[in-house]
Amino acid sequence: MIGVIINPHSRRNRGRTGLRRRIERVLGKHGRVIETLSVDAIIPALKIFADEGRRYWVADGGDGALHWMLNEGVRYFGAERATEMAVYVPTGGGSVDFVAQALGMPREPMSILNRLTELVAHNDAPRIVRVRSLDIVGSQILYGNRPTEFRRVGFANAFAGYGANFFGPLESKPDDKTPSRIARLMATAFAAGAARAVLRGPLERLKPAFVEKAEHDYLRALRAVVHLDGRELIDKRGQPVREHTALQCASMPLSIAGILRVFPRANLEQMHAHAGFLTPIEMARIFPRLMTGRALDHLLPHAFDGPVKEFRVECTHGDEMTPVIDGEIFYRLPSLTASLGPIFSMGAV
Repeated sequence: MIGVIINPHSRRNRGRTGLRRRIERVLGKHGRVIETLSVDAIIPALKIFADEGRRYWVADGGDGALHWMLNEGVRYFGAERATEMAVYVPTGGGSVDFVAQALGMPREPMSILNRLTELVAHNDAPRIVRVRSLDIVGSQILYGNRPTEFRRVGFANAFAGYGANFFGPLESKPDDKTPSRIARLMATAFAAGAARAVLRGPLERLKPAFVEKAEHDYLRALRAVVHLDGRELIDKRGQPVREHTALQCASMPLSIAGILRVFPRANLEQMHAHAGFLTPIEMARIFPRLMTGRALDHLLPHAFDGPVKEFRVECTHGDEMTPVIDGEIFYRLPSLTASLGPIFSMGAV
């Protein structure tokens, strides 16, 4: 009934000898474990699960592992069949665990597998939660500077701005993504914003090199035209917003390291999006509300915070996005559109 894929070469699993055998002992006769040494090995593994009639599909490794399993499943089986043929069980323990956290699941994957196996052994089932995804399409510059189609399903993304920028410094130490380190990086970002506000005009030449680096790391804006449900984003004065420090959306409410509660208005019928320009000072002012998931739109003169069904970004010529989708980083995208995607059945244990 259970199919588990593991990547023994992932950051989390590197050096964890015997992981496959430990999982096989937990599953016993109720499951099969397949090691996927590369993305190319995921579809063959899922074909085996489908042929054997396995109902619960588990990708060990957090949101990134879940992201690749779902996308390879959709690519091979098609979205309709992929959503009907399996119940997907997210796990914790990865760099980003938004989905498992949103479903109230434990962080340790072995706890999840133990509980799932116990349910199956007693002819019981986990709680099934229907989760809306995002259908993300656009263009990507690959070999020879030729644009090619880009398509993913996902649950949360940061296309550009503060959210996407933050992943650069965060990934510099991929094995340290604790809440305390995330809080320190946030403090550095706010300090860079405060320095930018103070060291202006003639004082700018006094700016230390580490402050300039922090500004580049955290505060870069993207030049782009943004449409929300077909309407171009304008500020409270009626002017088009063409520079953006916030471009992100999600199909489900999320908690980031227990510090931020974001996208509270996302549900099966709508995504929740942030788009537009916020200065670092404005970001600092609204930060307490982000911690509690309260509405922010009325506090944002040049930005939008609210529900939409389509979110389209077209970069100004010369700019490109480096979006982060479910914790996975993609490169060189001049255009992206997020709309409501297929609904997946998730097993919460």
